Amino acid sequence: MSPIIKLPELQNLLADHPAFKKGHLECYDPRVRSLVGNIDCAVYANSNSGNSLPAVSCIKFKDALNIAVGTSTGQILMFDIRSNKPYFIKDHNYNLPIKRIDFHTLNDDYVLSIDKKICKIWNRHTGKNLTSIEPATPLNDMLNIPGSGLICLTNDSPKIFVYYIPTLGNAPKWCTFLDNITEELEEKPADTVYDDYKFLTLKELNTLGLSHLIGSDLLRAYMHGYFMDIRLYNQAKSVAEPFAFAEYRKQKLRAKIDLKREKSRVPLPIVPTVNKELAEKLLHDEGDFIVNKKTNRKVGDTERTLSILKDPRFRSLFTNPDMQIDVNRMLR
Repeated sequence: MSPIIKLPELQNLLADHPAFKKGHLECYDPRVRSLVGNIDCAVYANSNSGNSLPAVSCIKFKDALNIAVGTSTGQILMFDIRSNKPYFIKDHNYNLPIKRIDFHTLNDDYVLSIDKKICKIWNRHTGKNLTSIEPATPLNDMLNIPGSGLICLTNDSPKIFVYYIPTLGNAPKWCTFLDNITEELEEKPADTVYDDYKFLTLKELNTLGLSHLIGSDLLRAYMHGYFMDIRLYNQAKSVAEPFAFAEYRKQKLRAKIDLKREKSRVPLPIVPTVNKELAEKLLHDEGDFIVNKKTNRKVGDTERTLSILKDPRFRSLFTNPDMQIDVNRMLR
């Protein structure tokens, strides 16, 4: 039998998760010594551990109505005790038992939950993560100092990990110097740790011929690749691709030449679909007019006919299908 969880605000309600009923949450009224409620949490928990049913690993009341239930498969089920269905399910995605759940005292919308691998702080309504803490050693328990942003995590190492998160609250009165340190850090933002490093994938390392450096101090493994000092990268790049700058210069020159060609091209006139024959005739007359204008020769009323294509009064003549000229009828 696991320890019974008692709700201080309701002295007449006890919650328990018995071992012989795996995945169940039972509530008792000590005045009548009988079961007053039973919730099957295993139905709503995802199990990736074969045929075994998810079990309840921890319980935490927020207030008289809301309770958080942690499962052995890494989910936190948020219940209103008036309903047997959770109104929100948060998954740690590690398939590890939830060891402790806590509600922040200043901002009770934030939930703190830990398993063996990670501590997550998230919104109980949306599930959006505020932050997560993933130490190198396995976690055992958690303590959030009431009314502050200070969190203590016990683990398998001799030291207790202590984290201060200003978003959750101020530092406790007995260590107000943390607020002073935080203000100094905000005034003097530090450079990113990897500002002077270049991230390379394994394929890029092979291309540069640097795969033999894997495992040495010159490469720092991170996610799906490695970080390398930017100076070493530039040297390796210049050796592996000695003509890279020349190719870059050729591409730039080619782009400038193409741009000049685009500007020097004469745009072709767009012939409308309505009264196409008339428009082509007017455009042909426009070409003859330009040629004759260069040679200082006059060609009748060509200049006046050119304005028909540009005059807004005649726009519908080339856009409205009802204005289509029937050539056959004109020839009769």
